[in-house]
Amino acid sequence: MIDMHMHSKYSDGTCSVEEILKEAEKLKLKYISITDHDNCLAYHELRKINVSEIYLGKIIPGIEIKCAYQGRLIEVLGYNYDIDKMQKWINEYYKDKQRRDIQTKYLKLLYEACQKLNLRLSPIEEIPWNPENDWASVAIYNDFKKYDENKEKLPEDLWEDFTTFTKKYCGDLNSVFYIDKSKDYPTLDIAIDAIKKCGGIAIMAHIFIYKWNKNKEEFIQGIIDKFEIDGFECYYPKFSDEQTKYIVNICKQNNFLTSGGSDWHGDNKPEINMGIGTGNLNVSEEILKTWPILQ
Repeated sequence: MIDMHMHSKYSDGTCSVEEILKEAEKLKLKYISITDHDNCLAYHELRKINVSEIYLGKIIPGIEIKCAYQGRLIEVLGYNYDIDKMQKWINEYYKDKQRRDIQTKYLKLLYEACQKLNLRLSPIEEIPWNPENDWASVAIYNDFKKYDENKEKLPEDLWEDFTTFTKKYCGDLNSVFYIDKSKDYPTLDIAIDAIKKCGGIAIMAHIFIYKWNKNKEEFIQGIIDKFEIDGFECYYPKFSDEQTKYIVNICKQNNFLTSGGSDWHGDNKPEINMGIGTGNLNVSEEILKTWPILQ
């Protein structure tokens, strides 16, 4: 079993690199990848650790890059890249776009959107969060969910599921929660190009969770036609069996690589377990046999 999608404390996970390695060894995972958002700092830390004393499997460098696409955000996973080149590109791209400033701006805009809906909220300065590591969308969602009276003012699916809030309503151009983030992040083609120039492969992440897109077949084919991707993440906790079969078939038809992972965040996603997701994920190392890293 492998897990090619997880997050450490260097993005929005709660565990250290050593804690991740210990858990992966406990689960006897053969391959893992720490895919923190927009940085590869975990791999700089790994250079200081005697990994073989903690974890006996293989670690593939990974990253999850947020990108602008059609006025929304979408994610692409990069694997097996040159770590120093990738971090240099990240540092250069974001030198004038500090995470703290971007997320603070988003919190203010989402707070104002909630006020337009007359939602009950905590004073903005009292909302517990750290813009260096936390997402504004998570902070605002957790805050308005504290007050049951807000439930009747919001769609049921938004209230019940954070992913629906962020991947559907925050991505719907007609929603009060929509924010145009395209100026704050690289476009999808720039991110893919950066991954490849760093010697890596580009895999589209969890393609079915973007609920703002109604026609998934058209959405997926548009990405295939316009961008030089290497494959798709086919095995993911929120995918139905039908969705997994569909995207696996797409990969076979186009000779793409396939990947899969739990999107584990530690305590920030308590319902997700490393390796098995919500309990039924079991990604086999067989899918890596076609990857360049094993050739």
